[in-house]
Amino acid sequence: MAIFNKKSEPKIEVEPIPARAPIMAAPPPTPAAPPRKAYGIADAILLMRSLPVDQNVDLIVQVIRATLASMNVKVGDIIEDAIRKEKATEAGISALHGKVAELERELEARRQDILGLEIDLKETTAVKERLQLSEDPTPPLPADTLVENPAPVVNGQFGTYQHQP
Repeated sequence: MAIFNKKSEPKIEVEPIPARAPIMAAPPPTPAAPPRKAYGIADAILLMRSLPVDQNVDLIVQVIRATLASMNVKVGDIIEDAIRKEKATEAGISALHGKVAELERELEARRQDILGLEIDLKETTAVKERLQLSEDPTPPLPADTLVENPAPVVNGQFGTYQHQP
């Protein structure tokens, strides 16, 4: 019974995959010390604000110098930073004064514009009123001079009727 015989399947040869080396995790970064920023005038200002400088100024200055020296901070560096800050602050003040002057000039120009418009409005109104007068040949009388129907005068219970002009 040949039909039930198994046919042999062709053999496929597979090359074995070479083993990989295990993946090692990267070593954690060593925490580097953050770069120390220079001690500047802003720090000195904060320090001075926290101290009672109005009591014994000489003692306070000695304490500050000793504290700064213990941290290897040079007072000269702080003074240089203060000079830089002063110049930058003065430049900022000067720039703002310039802007204020510019705004004041603009404000004055707008005031002049308003004055011109007010003069134009007065002239326009005056000419319009004159033209309206020329349209109506009889100018209107003021309201207090007009008396259309005067009220009658009544005297007594049955009274007399008298018409006044």
